[in-house]
Amino acid sequence: MKNIGTQIIFLTGFMGAGKSTVGHALATLTGCPFYDLDSLIVDKEQRSIAEIFKTDGEEYFRNCETTVLSGLNAEKNAVYATGGGIVLREENRTLMRGTGRIIYLRSRWDTLRERLKDSVDRPLVDPAKGWYDLEQLWLQRIPLYQDADLIVDTDGITPRQVAEKIISILQTEFKE
Repeated sequence: MKNIGTQIIFLTGFMGAGKSTVGHALATLTGCPFYDLDSLIVDKEQRSIAEIFKTDGEEYFRNCETTVLSGLNAEKNAVYATGGGIVLREENRTLMRGTGRIIYLRSRWDTLRERLKDSVDRPLVDPAKGWYDLEQLWLQRIPLYQDADLIVDTDGITPRQVAEKIISILQTEFKE
């Protein structure tokens, strides 16, 4: 187990950036509990995110995100994977920053598109419609993602390597 000090970590980034996968790896390496905010929403709503989007729309889902985020139990150490759109609300960014560290998992568009091409459970991804609209969404969100405490590139490395990179940076900060 690697010590990163007492921290709550929120992983942000676009769909396909690896937030859940890196989050699991980071939690395993540090011994921290891992939570996926999308899974917490699914548990609370008792239906899939795709179903929430289809039935009640994106705004309702964004309200669910804010509700779950604001109701988190303040553990001393935890890793949270967030949904790709959580940064859209300033309130969410403020809540995350007030509770822990925001780490943006940055990926190039071609990497994200490759990771998303076989997606079947993401309501905003439809490869049959083409990639232009999704790329525009990614471009619009980049400045919001960059409003993070730490930016870590994920292109060309494994989720474990990303987690190790995060730990290395946090350990360096912890020692200072």
